[in-house]
Amino acid sequence: MNYRHTIRVLVAAVAIVGAQHAHALAVLDFQNLTCAKTQELCGAGDTYTAAGFMLQYAPAADEPYPVGFTAVGKLWRFNVKGSISLEANSCSATTTLTRTKGVNFSLLSIDLAEVNGDSPSSVTFIGTKSDGSQVTASVNLDGKVGWQRVQLPRSFIKVNSVTWAQGDCIINKPHMFDNILVN
Repeated sequence: MNYRHTIRVLVAAVAIVGAQHAHALAVLDFQNLTCAKTQELCGAGDTYTAAGFMLQYAPAADEPYPVGFTAVGKLWRFNVKGSISLEANSCSATTTLTRTKGVNFSLLSIDLAEVNGDSPSSVTFIGTKSDGSQVTASVNLDGKVGWQRVQLPRSFIKVNSVTWAQGDCIINKPHMFDNILVN
């Protein structure tokens, strides 16, 4: 077999496999939340579903006034160079990401930013696997206005769910999220 022909076959195979893999990727970017196109902030309910994935809001046990998700519009002054994003709008509320059909998935990356600007925030992601085991990754945001892309470790491949908590609003300030890359 000719060396060049072998290389061409390998390149074609890689392109096909890569295209199939890329087809399975999805980005949850919240651009369909139309209220945030003209408002700084607007209610987005307790669940958000897109591209076969679901985000679910759960208030902290002692939350007297659970709000749900809030869409953060481009007009919000701390959404610098941002697009429409989402936040769990209660102190210590949790957000859980699952696939709507219950199949495992991989969380590859997520964009995070402090909701109110210059106030440091940390976020811990907890992934649950099909056997019940858990993986974790913690991120400390830089305390500056603007978005940070967080790459999740390989341990977040083939998870059944990923949960993270909003800041307590006292020591750990709240965050917003966008561009969730899943597979």
